[in-house]
Amino acid sequence: MRMEGRQFVEDRLKQGKRGVWISIVVYGLLACAKLGFGWYTASRALVADGWNSASDVLASLAILIGLYVAGKPADDDHRYGHFRAETAAALIAALLMAFVGVDLLQGTFQLLLSDQPMEKPDPLAIYVAGASALVMYGVYRINRSIAERTNNLAVLAAAYDNRSDALVSAGAAVGIAAAQWGASLLDPIVALIVSGVILKTAWQVGAEAVHSLMDGFKEEKLDEIAERIEQVEGVREIVDLRARYHGSAVHVDVTIGVDHHLNVVESHSLTEQVEQKLLGYQNIQRVYVHVEPALWRQS
Repeated sequence: MRMEGRQFVEDRLKQGKRGVWISIVVYGLLACAKLGFGWYTASRALVADGWNSASDVLASLAILIGLYVAGKPADDDHRYGHFRAETAAALIAALLMAFVGVDLLQGTFQLLLSDQPMEKPDPLAIYVAGASALVMYGVYRINRSIAERTNNLAVLAAAYDNRSDALVSAGAAVGIAAAQWGASLLDPIVALIVSGVILKTAWQVGAEAVHSLMDGFKEEKLDEIAERIEQVEGVREIVDLRARYHGSAVHVDVTIGVDHHLNVVESHSLTEQVEQKLLGYQNIQRVYVHVEPALWRQS
């Protein structure tokens, strides 16, 4: 990998780690606050939200470990580097989110089916849950911005997890507020909705991670890369074009047809032009160009 490309990757990973560290610190503080105030105010919704935040610390730690592993240079066993650790971390985070969603869904159904009367919580729990929702939404915006700048799937998974936690806290605040007015049934109904949102988010992140690990690449993006290659003067046709994600970086393999009269030096110069045309575009970090004589292929 070129030095400038390596520096770009290191900067991207550094930004990603910063965002995940923010999540870990905020999750830890909020988990302690929500568990403490939840028990103090006798709010089961707030206690459940606190355990949700505590589990999110584990998910964020998994993502952070993945980013640190992704930053390791290539070695004898990993000639392409360790960048796919980012995608693996995103998949682990999705599984943890799904576990939280299923656990919350199960607990909510048990609450709905039980005959146990709901204790009216202290109104203080409303403010704690509401403040937690606002804080987590702010963290979500920060991590979403980092993920969009760096095209980092692991950080995007962390951002979606932040958003899910904000929704859980908002739902808890609504449920606690409803309990103050006697509408205790609204608490588990909101919890069901929040559980569905968490599970949907886990599915989206997990599906994208699996798609990337299986070398899936969207056809419209491949078409855009092909259009960029065709802009290089001397490229008569694109014989074969493939692309895949390696972590959040993109690797491109392309075979181009060129004038059969070109010598080795001229053909090599053309491959370098194609490479320069693609590097940095849509986070492309590595380009492999193979040349074939166009006239020979038609004979």
